[in-house]
Amino acid sequence: MCVNGKFSVIDNVARHEAGPSTNAVQLVSPHWSSDHYAAEQIRHLVRQIFFPGWPKPARQVVFSSIEEHGEVAGICLQVGEELAAEVPGKVAVINTDWRTSTLDQVCGRTAADTTPAVTPGLLRMFSRQISDRLWLVPLEVFVGDNDPALAATWLRGRLAQLRLDFDYALLHAPPAGLYTEASLLASLTDGIILVIQANLTRRGVAQKTKQELEGANARLLGTVLTDRTFPIPEGIYKRL
Repeated sequence: MCVNGKFSVIDNVARHEAGPSTNAVQLVSPHWSSDHYAAEQIRHLVRQIFFPGWPKPARQVVFSSIEEHGEVAGICLQVGEELAAEVPGKVAVINTDWRTSTLDQVCGRTAADTTPAVTPGLLRMFSRQISDRLWLVPLEVFVGDNDPALAATWLRGRLAQLRLDFDYALLHAPPAGLYTEASLLASLTDGIILVIQANLTRRGVAQKTKQELEGANARLLGTVLTDRTFPIPEGIYKRL
C-alpha cells in the first residue's frame, strides 16, 4: 500500500476480544510484493470487521491514530473502497476531525469545492460521490451548523441519520492519543480501529490510549501497523 508516497504495510488487523492472537495474519503469495501484502491485509480487515461473524457485523467504525500522522485518512479511504467493492450497500467515509482536511484531500476534494448548508436528513445528497457505492461526507456536511466540539447527545442523533443514508460509515477521527473526540465517537459506534506507526508509536503511549478507550466504554476492534519494514529483501520474498 502506498500512502502519501510511502510504502506501508498493514498487520495484526481485526484483533477482537474473542481471540487477540488468532487474527494476526501473515500472507505471502507466489508473487509477493509489499503492495500485494497490504491489499490482502485491507481485504482481511474488511471481512473480519464488516462481514457477518463475531459477534455481529460492524456498521459504523472509527479510524484513529495514536499520534499525529497523515496515514489514517489513506487507510480509511482504502478500507472504504474495498468495502464498497465487497458489499452491495452504500458506504461513507466521513471527516469528523475539524483540525485537518487530509481525508478530503486523499478523496480528491479541494478547497475550491464548496458545500451548501445541509438540510437535516439529507446527508447523502450533499456528500461527494466517489464511486457507485462510496461517498465522502465532508466535515461541514457532518457537523452542519453545530460547534466542532460536538456533544454526545447531538452525535447520537447524527449517527442515527447516517444509518438512514448509508449502510456503512467509516469515521476519520482526531488522534485518540491526543484528543477525546475519538473515544466519544468510538463509544457511540461499533468500535474503533487504531493506526500505529512502526518505530514511532511508543508502547506505553499505545497502552495508555487503549486504557482510556476502555474507560470510555469504546470497543477496540483492531490495530493497523503502518510503515513496517521487512528484514528480508523483497527479491527473496518473491522466491518463497
